[in-house]
Amino acid sequence: MEVILLESFDRLGEIGDIVKVKNGFARNYLIPQKKALRANKENKDKFLKIKNDLLEKNKKIIEESKLTLKKIEKKEIIFIRNASDNGQLYGSVSPKDIANYFNEKKISIKPSNINLHSSIKKIGIYDLSIKLHADVGCNLKINVATSEENAKKQKIELETEIKKTNEPTKTVDNNQNEIENKSKVKMDDKISKKIDTSKEIIKDSEGNVNDLSIENPEKALKAEESQTSSIEEKK
Repeated sequence: MEVILLESFDRLGEIGDIVKVKNGFARNYLIPQKKALRANKENKDKFLKIKNDLLEKNKKIIEESKLTLKKIEKKEIIFIRNASDNGQLYGSVSPKDIANYFNEKKISIKPSNINLHSSIKKIGIYDLSIKLHADVGCNLKINVATSEENAKKQKIELETEIKKTNEPTKTVDNNQNEIENKSKVKMDDKISKKIDTSKEIIKDSEGNVNDLSIENPEKALKAEESQTSSIEEKK
C-alpha cells in the first residue's frame, strides 16, 4: 500500500514522502495513529493544506528532542538488581524499566524510543540506543550490577579492556614504521655504495671519473655492468 507520511521515520522517509509499506503496517499502525494517509487523490490534496502545520510541528518536536538529548547523552545509567552467583538476573531489564528510570528523573522517554542491542538478563554493561526523532538520537550504556560498588568495578574493568584492545594496534603500527624506516636506510646505503663503485670504475679515456654516475645513477650502473662484462671477456 502507498501512503503519505505525516511524520518523519528513520529508514522510511520524511514528512510528505509517498512510500510503499505492507498493508498490515499501514492499517494497524500508520493510519490509525495518524502518522500517514492512504496515498489517493483526495488525501494528496488534504496533505497540501496541512503541510505547513505539520512541518512546524515537526520542527518543535526536533527542538524539544534535542533539549531532552542534552539531559541524557552523558548520563551514567546504573541499575541495581538481584542476581544469582553466576550473574543471572532474577528477571530482566526491559525498555519499559529504562523509560521508568528516566521518568523518575522527570525526563520523558517512551519505551518505544529505546532500543536494546541485546536482551539484558545478566549483570554487565550493555549498549542501548535512544531515538527521540528520526533525526535526533544517541547511544548510551547501562551498567547492571548487584551493588554500587560492583557497578564501579565493572566500569573500571570495561575501561581497562578497551585500553588493552587499543594498545596493540599502536605497537604494531610503530613496529611497522620502524621496519619500513630501517629498510629505507638499508636501500639508501646500497644505492650509495653502488654509485661510489660506479665512480671508481667509470672513467673516460684519460682516466678521469665520469660525472655520469652522479647525474644519472641508473645509467651509471648499466655502464658499470657493461664495463665489467667487457673486462671478463678480455680475460
